[in-house]
Amino acid sequence: MDAPASFSLGAMGPLLRKLDSLLVAPEIRLPKPLKEGIELLKEDLEEIGVSLVEHSVVDSPTHKARFWMDEVRDLSYHIEDCIDTMFSMRSGGDDGKPRSERRHKVGRAKIDGFSKKPKPCTRMARIAELRALVREASERLERYQLGDVCGSSSPVVFTADGRARPLHHGVSANLVGVDEFKTKLNRWLSDEEGPHLKVAAIVGPAGIGKTALATELYRDHRWQFECRAFVRASRKPDMQRLLGGILSQVQRRQRSSDAYADSTVQSLIDNLREHLQDRRYLIIIDGLWETAVWNIANSAFPDVNSFSRILITADIEQVALECCGYKYDYIMRMEPLGSLDSKKVFFNKVFGSEDQCPPELKEVSNTILEKCGGLPLAIISIAGLLGSQPENPVLWDYVTKYLCSSLGTNPTLKDMVKETLNLSYNSLPHPFKTCLLYLGMYPDGHIMLKADLMKQWSAEGFVSANEAKDTEEIVDKYFDELVNRGILEPVEINKNGKVLSCTLHHAVHDLVMPKFNDDKFTMSVDYSQTITGPSTMVRRLSLHFSSTRYATKPAGIILSRVRSLAFFGLLNCMPCIGEFKLLRVLILEFWGSHGEQRSLNLIPVCRLFQLRYLKTSGDVVVQLPAQISGLQYLETLEIDARVSAVPFDLVHLPNLLHLQLQDETKLPDGIGCMRSLRTLQYFDLGNNSVDNLRGLGELTNLQDLHLSYSAPSSNEGLMINLNAITSSLSRLSNLKSLILSPGAISMVIFFDISSIISVVPVFLQRLELLPPICIFCRLPKSIGQLHKLCILKVSVRELLTTDIDNLTGLPSLTVLSLYAQTAPEGRFIFKDGTLPVLKYFKFGCGELCLAFMAGAMPNLQRLKLVFNIRKSEKYRHTLFGIEHLVSLQDIATRIGVDTSTGESDRRAAESAFKETVNKHPRCLRSSLQWVVSTEEESHPLEKQHHKREKGSSAGHGVLEKESVEDSEKNTDRVQTLLSPQLSNMESVVESALTGQRTKIVVKVHMPCGKSRAKAMALVASVNGMQSMQITGEDKDRLEVVGRGIDPVRLVALLREKCGLAELLMVELVEKEKTQLAGGKKGAYKKHPTYNLSPFDYVEYPPSAPIMQDIDRCSTM
Repeated sequence: MDAPASFSLGAMGPLLRKLDSLLVAPEIRLPKPLKEGIELLKEDLEEIGVSLVEHSVVDSPTHKARFWMDEVRDLSYHIEDCIDTMFSMRSGGDDGKPRSERRHKVGRAKIDGFSKKPKPCTRMARIAELRALVREASERLERYQLGDVCGSSSPVVFTADGRARPLHHGVSANLVGVDEFKTKLNRWLSDEEGPHLKVAAIVGPAGIGKTALATELYRDHRWQFECRAFVRASRKPDMQRLLGGILSQVQRRQRSSDAYADSTVQSLIDNLREHLQDRRYLIIIDGLWETAVWNIANSAFPDVNSFSRILITADIEQVALECCGYKYDYIMRMEPLGSLDSKKVFFNKVFGSEDQCPPELKEVSNTILEKCGGLPLAIISIAGLLGSQPENPVLWDYVTKYLCSSLGTNPTLKDMVKETLNLSYNSLPHPFKTCLLYLGMYPDGHIMLKADLMKQWSAEGFVSANEAKDTEEIVDKYFDELVNRGILEPVEINKNGKVLSCTLHHAVHDLVMPKFNDDKFTMSVDYSQTITGPSTMVRRLSLHFSSTRYATKPAGIILSRVRSLAFFGLLNCMPCIGEFKLLRVLILEFWGSHGEQRSLNLIPVCRLFQLRYLKTSGDVVVQLPAQISGLQYLETLEIDARVSAVPFDLVHLPNLLHLQLQDETKLPDGIGCMRSLRTLQYFDLGNNSVDNLRGLGELTNLQDLHLSYSAPSSNEGLMINLNAITSSLSRLSNLKSLILSPGAISMVIFFDISSIISVVPVFLQRLELLPPICIFCRLPKSIGQLHKLCILKVSVRELLTTDIDNLTGLPSLTVLSLYAQTAPEGRFIFKDGTLPVLKYFKFGCGELCLAFMAGAMPNLQRLKLVFNIRKSEKYRHTLFGIEHLVSLQDIATRIGVDTSTGESDRRAAESAFKETVNKHPRCLRSSLQWVVSTEEESHPLEKQHHKREKGSSAGHGVLEKESVEDSEKNTDRVQTLLSPQLSNMESVVESALTGQRTKIVVKVHMPCGKSRAKAMALVASVNGMQSMQITGEDKDRLEVVGRGIDPVRLVALLREKCGLAELLMVELVEKEKTQLAGGKKGAYKKHPTYNLSPFDYVEYPPSAPIMQDIDRCSTM
């Protein structure tokens, strides 16, 4: 039996393969009697395995058959556990310490960490016991008279026919028939409705399209609001996470509520009110079920005259009415789609368009659509099933008969959704059902990353690789098929149109939840509620809570047989890892208030010899064992938290495929031994040894490499590191993705690193060299040789019009982000046939200078532009030929302005932008955002570097005189930010504004490495900055030294982008103090200019909703 592990067969397939390997493995020498016993056990299992397979395909098995199948599945797990225990060899101690540290070796002394190997007679007796259990199961099969299953009906199973299916995962792909609602809500979101806070609600039954409409509105209007947030509220939301998710978004931090782990609900409400006061904000809460949740959340939103808006979606009209204060005009009741709109959604998903539907299928399609009742979820689900084999008449006939018989006449909308989803589920092949049922490990409404699910399915053994495809390809197919059938709801979609994360619609969750428990495949326990004695034979256990207030440590559950554990909640409520003996998958996600306990003890994992997958995330410090080389089967190790120390023998894990640690983590020497590795994320170039940099070249199976640079070093040391990494990259022939990004400290590489481009494999598909760490002088010509490149993000100081020719020769490029610091003399012209498959193009430059000829970028869908405007500049001809981009759907523009830009200039630029957009024959979705002017010439750190090189004391940029009145205003503004003990700093602040060299200390909320990286990048963009460092015990203080830096603008910038920021100190550097004492002052005052990075330092909301309450940032 070559079947994978599944909900229907248990571990029968993997068990038989394991027994086969024991019998033929040359390194395992079995005594003859033991070998014969294993052979007989295998034969007995094969016999009942055949009967198990036959009964598993029966549509409605009898009670006796169901009982017998449950028994055999449990038996397969039990036997596999026994075999693993008998034949496993332990190589590490219980405490994870090296043997030399535990005890001295003495004669005949017991050595901890080496279990006593069972004697052959003991193992033979154990095999005999297992055979007896199998024979009993076989006898019950005969006693229950279950041998004949031929007369039973079996469900019809359909799977994709292997052809490429059109992807329609976009937010508005299935959003039709809502023009009236959109028009009304567009007007409500505008300024026409008055300045007071308005609350509106979208109401309708499950599957009507409420989330899709809310997402579309958020994407279209988010730029009109200074603060915005999109969160999902599950049916049992935790208010701390919900409010923390809103606060993290409105403060434009990385989308995670971990930064508010120790915050109470009241403190979150207070922080939200303070931050939103006098600001225009847009808050969307998707899927609100209880008015109690709204009553708490509503207290966080100040009602000020700032034209702010709140939009909710709800299934229950009474909830919507209470949220809107019973203002019926603000209730949008969605109705089912009409006939024409239903056909449009259906035919587009099945055939691509109605014109491609065969005439003989038109009538049966109308019958099917009638049974779907105009519900988008029902239509998408059935269309996804039919789209798997659109030319199979048996499938069309089966779907029609099922819907007609199950729905009958006058079905309710709820019945339509239930039956269509049930049909889609029942027609799934068993491997697909197994992967779907595994999602019961996650709480209701949880956002799941595709990458995580694929690794977990693989670690569970749900997939059997074959010669044609490896495991990764197969699980990728499973995921895409579940999305295509409408069972998984896409949440985050990248610029290539690929789904990055998903969730289960609550209607789908309600359908499959009973199956979770009936098949005893997974068990989900909410330990903030009463636990009512779950089964002792739990194999896959999920522990989570819906309320932090009533969360307690789970009790009464036998954990020794658990194979997979998913824990979501408080650190002090987690069971001891040492109680688990057979874990293969371990998922730990900590959130909520941990109190004083911050340390996660994972030392006992060294005894989990069957562990294949380990992922931990949260605001905790992880303690790993000193040795983990005993985890011979470990495939994935991802720790999104601080690690106290990395095990020195990590590099000796033979089957490790995916390794992800936070940046600033130093890996042990010998990384070249990890030849099985496919993914390595956040490998820090500054914190790792040169030997490890060279050792990367030995990882010939590496496909995904994410480099960071967080530790400062000398020019000589940096040069050595770059040479080492360049040498290694030249040997990574299987590399598909290379990302070089800033670490916790944003460094700028001043050396020419074009050599990196020249040595990367020609089959590279993704290349991201992100500022400020990596800015090329010119666009490397060798990029044009990467013909398989799909994603390119690069920044250059100077871009010539001829450089565009290098890019136009990339036939596979679908995503291009290009930023030029210096505007060219001419115009960048994209000619006919250039970049034929490009879907997303982002271009940033000090001056907009693009032209598109007819036939250029025929598949471009999204265009983002970043440029500056100046006083009295003409804007009519900055963008030429936009009407030639025939597939364009979205255009977003960020325009930088400085203090000299007047209101008339803004109006002229906005008018020119609208005029350009209106030239396009389609009705484009467009947005315009005003930001602080981007700097054209070069990064501030680069300026300082060039000044040192040239020996010049002249500053870069424009130095303007400032009036005494302006200086006094700035000083007054600083006075409001200074603490009382700093209230006598007027002269120092004035000196800072007049170009004196000063040190500024700002307290900034920077809870993680990425937030520190963002803050450092913002400071690095300030003109006049000479040096900076992070200080303080909590790493929450930024010390900045420079000339002409305006402290107020610096704090304002940090507050806008990072949230909480407080000015602690402004003082003159020692030399400047002496000059000031002598009465010397500068003759001019310098205006600072802020350089907004084109990639990572300005929020770009995704094309899909923010992940539920916490979400994580997409790499795209």
